Amino acid sequence: MDGFRIFTFDPNRFPNPKQANDYLHSLGFKSVWMIDPGVKNEPGYFVYDSGSAQDIWVQDALGRPFVGPVWPGDCVFPDFTMPQAAQWWANLYQSFLACGIDGIWNDMNEPAVFKGDWTMPPDCRHRGGGDLPAGPHIQYHNVYGLLMAKATRQGIQAARPTKRPFVLSRANFLGGHRYAAAWTGDNAATWQHLKWSIPMSLNLGLSGQPFNGPDIGGFAGSADAELWAHWISVGAFYPFSRAHTTKGSDDQEPWSFGPRTESAARIALQRRYRLLPYLYTLFYESHRTGLPIMRPTLMADSKDLALRMEDQAFLLGSDLLVIPRWAVRPALPGGIWRQLSLVEPEGQPDPHQCDLKIRGGAIVPLGKIVQNTADYRLEELTLAVCLDEMGTGRGILYEDAGDGYEYLDGMYRLSEYTARRQENQVRIRVRHIDGQMEWCKRKLFIEMITDNGVIKAIGDEQKENFINL
Repeated sequence: MDGFRIFTFDPNRFPNPKQANDYLHSLGFKSVWMIDPGVKNEPGYFVYDSGSAQDIWVQDALGRPFVGPVWPGDCVFPDFTMPQAAQWWANLYQSFLACGIDGIWNDMNEPAVFKGDWTMPPDCRHRGGGDLPAGPHIQYHNVYGLLMAKATRQGIQAARPTKRPFVLSRANFLGGHRYAAAWTGDNAATWQHLKWSIPMSLNLGLSGQPFNGPDIGGFAGSADAELWAHWISVGAFYPFSRAHTTKGSDDQEPWSFGPRTESAARIALQRRYRLLPYLYTLFYESHRTGLPIMRPTLMADSKDLALRMEDQAFLLGSDLLVIPRWAVRPALPGGIWRQLSLVEPEGQPDPHQCDLKIRGGAIVPLGKIVQNTADYRLEELTLAVCLDEMGTGRGILYEDAGDGYEYLDGMYRLSEYTARRQENQVRIRVRHIDGQMEWCKRKLFIEMITDNGVIKAIGDEQKENFINL
């Protein structure tokens, strides 16, 4: 931003933002740019002038535009309870996104104000409109971030009607998962905050915010190599997985810590990329049912009282159990859970990686290692099969175009995979459950996870498959 003025670019650091974004795209990166709610109180600044002309600022108790200091200095704030304010905000994204921006990061949207109680006074006025009544800020404080994220999403959708928007928000509320992912705010680069990140993300998921995660490595302060390696190893399993740190801290790129930590990060990210088919299916399931993606272990067995206090190990969906390497005597669900290796180690196993276990009775779809999601293609699919006590297993796979809205018209494919042991063989079947997307022929690999190791075979989705035990 130019002097922290939102919807602008620093003319010295980003003289040609479209060129910068095009370059990032050529390397396989997506660019997500930050937008705060505070608008610099400065006549002549186009955002301030257009908002003032429409009279859409939050008012103080006397009916004047509320002015409070944030990063640009004195700022005014859009009143997102007003339909005309939300529409004005959405319209600002048309030209902003034309610079090649892929997503928007809404920060400071509690809203943060650098005085008093660090937010607007409770008697500030929101004028409402449509379905929202007028009311004081104390009534609307908790939903301010949600309303901002909603208007942001509307703006992106209007500017790019054929693409799915990405919005990340620091503040949100019940129902806000429809508009934005959430991250857990300004944490610290400490072991305690790494450990706290798990129950925090679990509780967010249980509270209707399934797409969430913390700043990997910690925002405030500087992580050392060991902390960062352990954090990225856990962080690869957060629904929202992003490393982030504050200005002035030590560099936190994986290679900044040396080859040992860089190797740990590479393995962790390769594990995540292999899990993309499973993760995408979990997001589909969450979209349909509201179930969290990252789940407390108690969801594996609600009758096991010991699991209700477990805040180190966690479930990824219903079929994978993640145990951080630093966990001390975690309470784990009973039943069959077998070790699942997603990435073969080169030399000695990495000491930072979480233990990953697959549930007995599960079939987990896996992809190949890619460099970024733009390279993600299910040209080959691996089924990790772990039978239960009855010798059976089941899993599903959701597929669509990965972008756009054709899935709303049935252009997706939902497949079911089942396994059943018959004496010394396991029969694996594939069944099309729903969707009109055509099946594409691809390589199928089957990995039977047993107590005695992994049995590998090549399969065919168009036929019954038999694996010899």
